Amino acid sequence: MLITSVKTNLQITQNYFGLNPPVHWEYYAEAFDKVRHYLINSVFISGFSVIGVVLVSCSSAYVFARYEFFGKKLLFIFILSFLMIPSVLTLIPQFIMITRMHLINSKWGCILPYIAGGQIVTIYVLRTFFEGLPNELFECARIDGAGGLRCFLSIALPLSIPMVISMGLFNILFTWNDFFWPLLVLPEQEKTTITVGLYRFMDEQQIKWGLIFAGFMIASLPIMFLFSLSMRYFVQGMTSGALKA
Repeated sequence: MLITSVKTNLQITQNYFGLNPPVHWEYYAEAFDKVRHYLINSVFISGFSVIGVVLVSCSSAYVFARYEFFGKKLLFIFILSFLMIPSVLTLIPQFIMITRMHLINSKWGCILPYIAGGQIVTIYVLRTFFEGLPNELFECARIDGAGGLRCFLSIALPLSIPMVISMGLFNILFTWNDFFWPLLVLPEQEKTTITVGLYRFMDEQQIKWGLIFAGFMIASLPIMFLFSLSMRYFVQGMTSGALKA
């Protein structure tokens, strides 16, 4: 992808895998100018989506793990049952709901469904982790006068940071790469995400493959940078999940 992004169509046909001069770095400036607003939209949508998923999932998973209430197991099984429903079956009712909420062509039309759909797996993983935490930690905190919220904020949440980051990365990767839902609810080109923007970026009359691949590289860089910064936490979270399971 990197090699193709700096070559003209003629250079690609002459030597597809090799790097034959001259190198056209100017494609990156042109591609960035065209996809800049799409990147901003994707950052906004993915950022708020993962924040919502983490906030709701952490609190829900903690309640399922550390509290006892009537219908707890039944409610948890009911939540997990949504994993058996293919996402394609929810498109029509979800679209009707977003339309009735007047969120078509609004970023929140993407964010709210992402938050609702991203919770199930996250709740399941974090609940398993919270259940594995030693009860002695919470008992000592309660002896010192800590309530449920203090135990959650000072004990459970700090210990689960690797798991939270891992689940957050999974949700960011899904929302960043999603194509079909933004295509449905964000018809206005200025408000759409990077995946749809790159698709519309292709001019069928005169396709410059180097320019298109430069756009692909620019769209990939934020995720690559994010993973490089959080890889240590990601590995810790996956290891913790495996050991708890």
